[in-house]
Amino acid sequence: MEVVNFSQLRLTIGSEEEVRKKIVEDVNNGVKTFVVTLNASILLRTLKDSYYRKIVEEANYIIPDGSGIVWALKRNRKILTDRITGIDTMLYLCEKAKIYGWKVYLLGAKRKVVEKAARKLKKRGINVVGYYHGYFSKSDTTPIEEIESLKPDLLFVGMGVPKQEEWIYENFSLPFKLAMGVGGSFDVISGSKKRAPVFFQRMKLEWFYRWLQSPIKKRHIPIEIVKYTFMVLRGKIR
Repeated sequence: MEVVNFSQLRLTIGSEEEVRKKIVEDVNNGVKTFVVTLNASILLRTLKDSYYRKIVEEANYIIPDGSGIVWALKRNRKILTDRITGIDTMLYLCEKAKIYGWKVYLLGAKRKVVEKAARKLKKRGINVVGYYHGYFSKSDTTPIEEIESLKPDLLFVGMGVPKQEEWIYENFSLPFKLAMGVGGSFDVISGSKKRAPVFFQRMKLEWFYRWLQSPIKKRHIPIEIVKYTFMVLRGKIR
């Protein structure tokens, strides 16, 4: 495991097991931890949004979630790393929560989706102490009050980019040990949406599968992929 400079961001790379074990170690040692799962969309956002870039730079761990990140490292820097996906890291930490007695809180997605995701995780023996949907207004302080009261160890925020990382950064003083943006993970865990089949994963086409499920809502994805690919090929992302 090592930290490399990738497009001026401190990217933690290596085997997924090593990286995840180090995150667990930090949580157990009382290090308040912020994890960002870097993909092409997040990287492109950091290049055009200075406030968001500042937030990502504050993360304890920026891990290579997207296959495009792994590809750019290999192509332009000859650096090899495992792809460390956000949803698998979340589920790994949830399993560790059973061992260490950690409490889990879910924030984001639609009300029925996050409720179902919480219920499914509880069936696996994970201590989900609370959850709240992601469509609340700034005047709705319910999630903040609940987190202050429940003091979860792990806080997973699934509100999409950039909202999830911004919310974590702006509420970092809340009593949690680890916070991580998990995008649409609650949709997959709840069963509301399917994860890309192995074929799409191996072909590095998970983005295409996600787009097929919501082509109108995610119409920006193909444009981002083309832009990102062009920048990597020109050596602007390395």
